[in-house]
Amino acid sequence: MRGENFIFFLGASGFFIGLIFSLMHDYEIFEFLYVTFFITSVFYILGLASVTMFIKYLDVKRIAYFNKNEIDEILDLQIKELEKKEDFILESYEFIKQIEREELNIKKK
Repeated sequence: MRGENFIFFLGASGFFIGLIFSLMHDYEIFEFLYVTFFITSVFYILGLASVTMFIKYLDVKRIAYFNKNEIDEILDLQIKELEKKEDFILESYEFIKQIEREELNIKKK
C-alpha cells in the first residue's frame, strides 16, 4: 500500500470513528463537529507519523533494483521461444488445411 493511501485510509477511519463516538455521546451540533474533527485530525496525524517513520527507517540498500540488461536478455529469449511456437502452430495449421483439402478431393471423386 502506498503511503498516501495509508494516510487517507486512517483519515477516513478516524472520520467514521469520530462520527460514531459523537453520535453515541449525543453532543450538540458544535460539540459534535468539534469532536468529529478532533478525532479525524488525530487519526490523520497518526497516519502521517507512521508513514514518516516508515520512510525514515526504510533501508534503501535492501531495495532490489532491476538489472535492465538481464531483463532484456530474458525477454529476448522468451520472444524467440514464442516465435518458435508460433511457427510450429502455423505449420500445424497448414498441415491440417492440407489434410482437409485432400479429404475434400477424395469425397468429390
